Amino acid sequence: MDKHQHKLRLVLYAIFTLAALVILVDFVSPGRIINDEIIDVHQERQQSYNAARNYHYSYKVVTNEHQFLVTEGFAELELVNKKIEYSVSPIFKEVNWYRLLSSQDKSFYSLRIASGLVLPLLTIVLIFVAFRYKRKIGTIVFILQILLIADLIFLMT
Repeated sequence: MDKHQHKLRLVLYAIFTLAALVILVDFVSPGRIINDEIIDVHQERQQSYNAARNYHYSYKVVTNEHQFLVTEGFAELELVNKKIEYSVSPIFKEVNWYRLLSSQDKSFYSLRIASGLVLPLLTIVLIFVAFRYKRKIGTIVFILQILLIADLIFLMT
């Protein structure tokens, strides 16, 4: 590998590490805490278009200020007209956690954990391993970079 390719790879690693750090900071920072009333809970059937024709349900809580996905267990509670507290991230304005005011247990939606915590951490660790220890994991790092770009697009929409 010549010097120009090495510099280009170093710049790309730095850009993707910075993007992963921004996503990670957005997830970890406390953000703005909002107390609001639940107006409605929507249940939507998500169809998989494969041979098995599988499906699952997604649940969304609607408040005066936000709409956000919640777990099935949380959605099964009697929620309409109850008070909810949730944290909105400072950069991407995503809901990081939520809880009923009558409860002390915070809930996290699994997609938010995967997109805000797991993917950025995994990207940073593998970029570090590839750069520091000169491991031949370029394909895995490339796939994670593509996933990180998709994650940024998901968070910005």
